[in-house]
Amino acid sequence: MRAQLNLPALGVALLLVTAATGVSLAVANGAFDAAERDPVADHAATALADRLVAANGPLAIRQNVLDARELRRLDAADVRSLVGARDAVVRLDGGVVARTGDVTDPRTVRRLVLVATVENRTLAPAIERGAAVTIPRRTDAVTVTIDPPAGTVVRAVRVNGRTALLNDAGLRGTFTLDASRFRTTRIGFDATDRLPAGSVTVAYAVERTEKGVLGVSVDA
Repeated sequence: MRAQLNLPALGVALLLVTAATGVSLAVANGAFDAAERDPVADHAATALADRLVAANGPLAIRQNVLDARELRRLDAADVRSLVGARDAVVRLDGGVVARTGDVTDPRTVRRLVLVATVENRTLAPAIERGAAVTIPRRTDAVTVTIDPPAGTVVRAVRVNGRTALLNDAGLRGTFTLDASRFRTTRIGFDATDRLPAGSVTVAYAVERTEKGVLGVSVDA
């Protein structure tokens, strides 16, 4: 009678042992599969992606902001110089930017980026006394060249009301002024007379950005 009562308990025990063995085998297989992955290729893909989006990288204007012109110029030789002997492909929003060979067993890393298009502009307006030149947002530096006519002295240049350049004897030459990318910039000139067109040249770059996904795949 006792042996018969123990039969169900024995069956449950065997079932638990079988289940535990199956789980152990599954875990072991998962660990084996992970070990089979190429950690060097994983590292190479991550390193290449990080290099491309770095502030001092070959494509970036600043961290995670890529210059559209440099993206268009990227070629297989550039990628090879960064990744070494392994084949690799660089994509933007799924479209191939540059590749080296065939990537048949890819290790892929993706980065969210902004792609910037930069447009250079130059103004050389006539400036009445007390007037200012307005620069739009999305530029962080302005280059001002001052070449007033004889008899006219430019004593100061002000950026949004703050004195940026000052010389009572007169300013002449080319100067770089800081600007804000997040608001318009007004550049005023304290001159003894009206400045005719060409007396002051203002050069700046306007940046427009679009979101994108940079994908980097390196062959294992």
